[in-house]
Amino acid sequence: MQLKNRYTILKMIHFSLSFNIIEIIIMSVVALLFFIELFYYLYFFNRPTAFIRKKDKKNLHFLQEYPPLSVVVYTKNDAENLEKYLPEILEQEYPQYEVIVVNDGSTDDTKDVTSALECRYKHLYQTYIPDEARNLSRKKLALTLGIKAAKYDIIVLTHANCHPGSRIWLQKIARNFIPGIDIVIGHAYMSGHTSRYAAFNRLMYTLKYLSFALLNRPYRGTGANLAYRKSLFFENKGFSQHLNLHFGDDDLFINEIAGHTNTRTELSPESHMITEYDDNYRAWKELKLQYDFTSRYLHTKAKILFPLEELAAWLFYAGTFFLIITGIFYNAVLSVIGLLLLIIHFVIQTIVYRNAAKLLNGRKLAFSLPFFTLIHPFANLYFRLLGRFSRNKNYTWGFQR
Repeated sequence: MQLKNRYTILKMIHFSLSFNIIEIIIMSVVALLFFIELFYYLYFFNRPTAFIRKKDKKNLHFLQEYPPLSVVVYTKNDAENLEKYLPEILEQEYPQYEVIVVNDGSTDDTKDVTSALECRYKHLYQTYIPDEARNLSRKKLALTLGIKAAKYDIIVLTHANCHPGSRIWLQKIARNFIPGIDIVIGHAYMSGHTSRYAAFNRLMYTLKYLSFALLNRPYRGTGANLAYRKSLFFENKGFSQHLNLHFGDDDLFINEIAGHTNTRTELSPESHMITEYDDNYRAWKELKLQYDFTSRYLHTKAKILFPLEELAAWLFYAGTFFLIITGIFYNAVLSVIGLLLLIIHFVIQTIVYRNAAKLLNGRKLAFSLPFFTLIHPFANLYFRLLGRFSRNKNYTWGFQR
């Protein structure tokens, strides 16, 4: 009797561990997709966190003496923001710098506020776009005027609705301009809360371009916290190649001038720039429309690699769910394998995402991550269609940051 029971158990185990050819193929495909996802999260999305750990070990060389620099602040009807936030830029602990406010035809008290601040801060100057100026992208024209007015070679760009995360923001940005470095890409984030999906979308967008920059393949930056040499700007004829587009002063221009060796990324907490909006969700939506619009003009492998990751994630989830459901009816081992891969994927995804959110001041998410991963491609498609239909109606969004 005992031998019979043992034989029955062994027979059941053998049956459970025996798979037909279709099950073997599906498990192999799901395993391959699992390792592809693992590669993306550990190689790309974890790179900013790994970079900070590397920098903490002092493996990077920085300048010991800070060069003089010019901060160019773009403003359009930002009198209240200038009054609140510009002093934080003007009171940086930095040996020699100037701040140039470029007024893009403001109709509020921007000029009066800036003039009042000029009386208090001798290194503050202002310039403006003439009312009669005609240009498709007034922001590009404004920045060009500000850069021309700058008396120092290193230019740091930001917006009037931004304020630095520390008094040594300029030190952290400027320390990267060692010989051979012409561009420094910084990080900016929205203060306050936005929707959970908007937070997920923005952080993933940021991780994509930062990971490529840290792999010496920079293809875009953020105009709220960006620095480059004035000489490089004019050597490349400024924004002349994209004057026909409303946007692109940060991403298209960086895509044009950044190379494998002339760009650095600064991610220390003290170097972050904080952007303030009255409506964070509307701001995120407008910025996403702008960046989706300019993305078609970018030259980078990221345009292929990251959509492939979205496809791999979709197929992985579909495959694991198929294994779990099939296993319930036919072979429990399939369910165990599918569930195990799903759990491991979720744990790694959560750890990488939350570490990045902590580093980049994003919103920490966990259990909503798989759902957001699944809807991400459809949300991107929705915004692309929205942008296309809006442009067909000659609507240019009117949002210039």
